[in-house]
Amino acid sequence: MKTMIRSLVLLLAVVLAGAPVPAFAQTAPAGAAPGYPSKPIRIIVPFPPGGQTDIVARFIAEGLTKAWGQQVVVENRAGAGGTIGTDYVAKAAPDGYTLLLCTLAANSIAPSVYPKLPYDAGKDFTPIMALTGTPSVIGINPALPVKNLEEFIAYVKARPGELAFSSPGAGVSSHLAMENFALTAGLRMIHAPYKGSAPALNAVMTGEVAATFDPISTLAPLAKAGRVRAIAMSGARRSSLLPDVPTLAEAGLRGVESYAWNGLMGPAGMPRDIVARLHREVDIIIKSAGLRDRMNALGTDILDMGPDEFATYVRVETEKWGVIARRVGAKAE
Repeated sequence: MKTMIRSLVLLLAVVLAGAPVPAFAQTAPAGAAPGYPSKPIRIIVPFPPGGQTDIVARFIAEGLTKAWGQQVVVENRAGAGGTIGTDYVAKAAPDGYTLLLCTLAANSIAPSVYPKLPYDAGKDFTPIMALTGTPSVIGINPALPVKNLEEFIAYVKARPGELAFSSPGAGVSSHLAMENFALTAGLRMIHAPYKGSAPALNAVMTGEVAATFDPISTLAPLAKAGRVRAIAMSGARRSSLLPDVPTLAEAGLRGVESYAWNGLMGPAGMPRDIVARLHREVDIIIKSAGLRDRMNALGTDILDMGPDEFATYVRVETEKWGVIARRVGAKAE
């Protein structure tokens, strides 16, 4: 996964060379308070409890608490596609005691789909490290007379503008990933936004729409039960959850790989030594068998990027999804 992600970063960096991209605030001069941490640390999760981002945050909080003997707690501040909790961290003191479980949605997509974002995603944060990345899967209604991606593309092309795809909402990663696929494949489809992943998936199962593009963790169980037909996945390699489902590249469609990633950030201006200590300790935690096994069960990979590599990755992702959002005119609801 590490080699694949680095290759993707380099490839996108070459493609986007010369394009204006946000400049992430880098860490401030060294000068961490002695004895860090000397009081409880909060990890802000900008989504409700129970989701994958929350699971990762709580695992890290538990590990840090045990390692440092200082309480690390998870605080959920959900709303507005993750931007409320993200904004809260942007405005916090850069002392290492308020951290963000950052996401693709709030840190790389939101700048292009929210007209008045309350924070500057490129300047208001200190990247610490990447944590996990989850590929998505194209799932179609099993009643459609197609068996694979090639047949699906031909079927949609024969019915331009007639078939719809669902998403959990306008401007979210699933929406933009499907738009990117459609643009690359030369398809004309109707976007049908729903309020959440569950109703979007249900729309595929009932035949209200033809397809969706959803994370493997939620779509795989439905595919195994025959309620949707999985025809391609967005990762660079196949997943053990759906070993018979090819990647988009394998199916002949290159350049549309994507992951729903998350990572750890703090407010802009965090001292370098605090960033380094957090990176060292959290890196041990996320590579532990406990978290790796839980993530593997969800089809999720552990990423291996430190502060500088993660900052580059996020900048490239921000520009990539910004280009897609502008091409399709996507705006958050």
